[in-house]
Amino acid sequence: MADKKDKKDKKDKKETHSSPSLGSVEVLIVFIFILGGAGMIINWASSGSSAVVASFKALIFYLINFYARYVVFSFFLSIALIILLVIYTIRENEIRQKILNKALPPKVAAKKEIDIARKENPKWKIVEEHINSMDANKWKLAILEADIILSEILDSLNLPGEGVGEKLKNVVKKDFIHIEEAWEAHKIRNAIAHEGSDFLLTQGEAKRIINLYKSVFEEFKIV
Repeated sequence: MADKKDKKDKKDKKETHSSPSLGSVEVLIVFIFILGGAGMIINWASSGSSAVVASFKALIFYLINFYARYVVFSFFLSIALIILLVIYTIRENEIRQKILNKALPPKVAAKKEIDIARKENPKWKIVEEHINSMDANKWKLAILEADIILSEILDSLNLPGEGVGEKLKNVVKKDFIHIEEAWEAHKIRNAIAHEGSDFLLTQGEAKRIINLYKSVFEEFKIV
């Protein structure tokens, strides 16, 4: 029993020597080291945060500059594309017009020939030659010729009656807009036909009567 007790006491002493307790001096030194390390960490964090902030600001500034350059570039690029589009459209229309002119000359020529034929009505051309003559007798003749053209128009309308006067009486006004002009001109024609050389007519008055006939002929697209 004594041996067991001695062994136990030796074991307790050994454990006591193997884990000695820290004194007040050691605790103070450890605390100082902790404070120093904390200070170093705080200083590093402070300096590191400044670097991060500076880097972030630099990045924002770069992005702003890049965006501004991109906007300016896009603006001028858009203007250039719009100008090219306008030039292309104009050029395309010119080419299309040239192709149409080459493909459709017969129709265009035919239309011009019809217009020329309409304007150069041979009977009306004779009327114009007479009215522009210096011979007073031809002024009267111009009116007589114009009335013949009027008679042909009335015949084409299939109106009842023997002469121009009777046919004019059967005209429906909505189908003959310049009926009044036709009546006035025809009355002068009758006066010339009945009175002959005794009917006094100036060239100015003769041209006025011819213009009355012309308004009728233009309505029916004779001239």
